[in-house]
Amino acid sequence: PVLVLAALGVAFSAQAHDPKEHMKDAENPNCAAMKDMDHSKMDMNDPVMQAMNWREIIQQQIQSTIRNDFTFQRPNRKSWTTGAILPGQNFDESIDIAIGIDMSGSIGNAQAEDFLGEVKGIMEQYAAYNIKLWCFDTKVYNEQEFTADGGEDLTEYEVMGGGGTDFDANWIYMKEHDIVPKKFIMFTDGYPWSSWGDDDYCDTVFLVHSHPDKNLQAPFGTTVHYEEASA
Repeated sequence: PVLVLAALGVAFSAQAHDPKEHMKDAENPNCAAMKDMDHSKMDMNDPVMQAMNWREIIQQQIQSTIRNDFTFQRPNRKSWTTGAILPGQNFDESIDIAIGIDMSGSIGNAQAEDFLGEVKGIMEQYAAYNIKLWCFDTKVYNEQEFTADGGEDLTEYEVMGGGGTDFDANWIYMKEHDIVPKKFIMFTDGYPWSSWGDDDYCDTVFLVHSHPDKNLQAPFGTTVHYEEASA
């Protein structure tokens, strides 16, 4: 089946969490440490992670792909009084990611709308982006590339699928087409046929929608659960 979604109204916003939401645990998590940690190696059992909502985790994962370089073109203010030329930081604000939307037979129209709404939200968070988007069931469909200045319209994107489920189809497709994303995000209901994919190929995030087991974790990458209450 082919579904054309014309309106996407879901906002993708990082919401500051209330410290009271931290788990009442023996540990006292330090939320400020989030900015310095390696977001590609997040431990979902960490109290800091458990205190964050799923959109914050997705945003942190995407943010971790942005390169921070040092440059001598814009001297650090601290060098003004010493006469020394110290490097300042140069932030690359462009994201380059791939997104695979699970459109197997177990995915409904409402889930598809939620998934595309989150893609739209990601685009609205960054002034510059390069996003490869496709759908899959047992194979990949309709890969399209969306860039901030390309003029592509996400509301015209057709989601395709409706068959069985093969998560490996994503990695087979990426390898065949020389796609090595800085981050691969899979939107799914969390029911692979067998394998969850290739754990050695690229950093991966699984956004799981409507799975009854909220403790479900993929065997690699980062797993977060979509929650209607956070939308």
